[in-house]
Parts: sequence; structure tokens; C-alpha cells
Amino acid sequence: MNFGQLRNFYRYAFSGENYWLLMRVLRAAWQVRQVIRDSSVTPKLMSALPAINSFYLPPQTNWRLSDAKKVAWFANFIVNFPVRWGKCLQRSLIVYRLLNGYGEPARLYIGVNEQDAAADGHVWVVRICDGDRVFAEAVEPRERFTVIYTSPLP
Repeated sequence: MNFGQLRNFYRYAFSGENYWLLMRVLRAAWQVRQVIRDSSVTPKLMSALPAINSFYLPPQTNWRLSDAKKVAWFANFIVNFPVRWGKCLQRSLIVYRLLNGYGEPARLYIGVNEQDAAADGHVWVVRICDGDRVFAEAVEPRERFTVIYTSPLP
């Protein structure tokens, strides 16, 4: 790593925006762990449904964010560090909470695979401004999963 790359990393890692985002992601992750007591990597749907409405956070007046994708990046980092403790449910609850808190209205979707009832379901987030496109995921989950729950509009 050369000096320029190190300087850019330092600016990114220690910028005020990123520091506050990391603190907010950590707090949201802690809340997820408090509300969803199922500590398996993929908690059951029944433990998630009662918690979803409590994770809505109205827009916060002093929160600023330059790029909404940072929320997903930080959430992915936290649920995989130091050991993997979460998959889509935990990550999506964190992203859903913080996007809404940053004034980026979002909904949470839960889907199941109708062809394989034994398979896991999937949880994802959609920002309202993006239409019906999934937020920060590599593939479109609706191709494989049938939506069974959508969080209310913020």
C-alpha cells in the first residue's frame, strides 16, 4: 500500500460521517441481538415478525449521509465481524432502520421459496426512491422467493 492509498483510507475511516454511521450500525446491531433472541445464523421467521415494526426509525434531523450504500456496507461488515452471526434478517433490519433514520424511506420484504419448503427464506430492503428494485444485493430475490410480508410504508 502506498502513501496515497493509506492517506485515502485514513480520511475515509476517520471521517465524521463514517464514524457516526459505524456507531449507529453498532447500536442497531445491538438492538437486533436484544430483540431477536434466536442466536442461530438464520433465525426463524416467527422470531422476526414481531420485531420488524419496532425497527422503524423516523428520519432524524441531524443525520447526514453522502451515499446510502455505505449503510449496507457497514451492516455487512458488522454482521460478519468478528464471527458471522447474521445473515439477511439481521443485516436487513439494520439497513431498514438506518436508511429510514437517514431520511431514505425504505421497506423490508420477506420471501419464501415455494418450490422448496425446507429451504430458508430471504429478507431484503427496498428504498422507495428506487421503485421496486432491491437495495444493495447482487441478485434480485423475487426471482427465487415469493413475497409473504412487506413492512408498512414509513
